[in-house]
Amino acid sequence: MALVLIEEVLMGLEEAKDALEQAVMTLEMLVEDLHPGLGNDLQTVLEKEFLHPLQARTTAMERLLDDVAATADH
Repeated sequence: MALVLIEEVLMGLEEAKDALEQAVMTLEMLVEDLHPGLGNDLQTVLEKEFLHPLQARTTAMERLLDDVAATADH
């Protein structure tokens, strides 16, 4: 029973990680393709306030997935 619950948690976390990765990829493309006429301030805000925190969250989610998966293996 516990193994089934852990597997469900892993699937949910994997879906969340995939969504984070998609958001990071979208923001990376947006920042990269941003028209200079919109100003550097917008690019800076997108990178510092959105992209970098999402990248950190993706890394944290990967660690959490590894930890939960290790729990399931024991």
